[in-house]
Amino acid sequence: MGQAFYVAGTGTDVGKTFFSCLFMAKYAESYGFRYWKPIQTGAVGTGDTELVQKTTDLPESYFLKPVYEFQTPASPHYASKQEGRILDPKFLLNELSKERKSNTLVEGAGGVFVPWTDDYLTIRGIGESNFPVVVIGSTELGTINHTLLTLDALTSRFVAVLGFYLVGPESSLQVDNAETIQRLGGAPCLGITNFPKQKLSPSEFISFTNNHFDTDRNVIDTLLNPEDEV
Repeated sequence: MGQAFYVAGTGTDVGKTFFSCLFMAKYAESYGFRYWKPIQTGAVGTGDTELVQKTTDLPESYFLKPVYEFQTPASPHYASKQEGRILDPKFLLNELSKERKSNTLVEGAGGVFVPWTDDYLTIRGIGESNFPVVVIGSTELGTINHTLLTLDALTSRFVAVLGFYLVGPESSLQVDNAETIQRLGGAPCLGITNFPKQKLSPSEFISFTNNHFDTDRNVIDTLLNPEDEV
């Protein structure tokens, strides 16, 4: 039996895709995980699926195609209206349900309160999909507030939160940020990984990942032991 999980960010461009690249580079082949971004907006040129594949150099078999893909770089509710297309939450939830017992990393679009439609928020979809969540926050100033708000929004709706992971530039605040969020947020810190200081080839990125991501195996061991969910 597999364990699909949802990667939720504290905001847009906070580092969900970077985390996804790290996770897939380290664990896709050894544990059979696939990457899936069901809703992709701003898909002009390279979307996140293509970016993760290019970064990790994994075969196409490790990637699922988006259910909804929009060119407009905006919230799904706005992008779908701009392009005259209907985003149906019920259809999307049905597609998500098919992957619940598979080893699939599901990357969300933006933060947890981003609207899928005019009256349907991402956080409702997360709850109704019944996927456990890893929250991705920044290493930088402001992350305590943003991450605590996201954790509170999820846990108050009885969403299973596996923990949070901080990514971003190296910051003198990052250790205290992680400790403070863990102490006040009721969820474990699963780790911290800083952005590489230069652009890396796929082989270099895999080496970087092995040395800098999930070095204590907190992420993967939590996923493989779902009874430890918070």
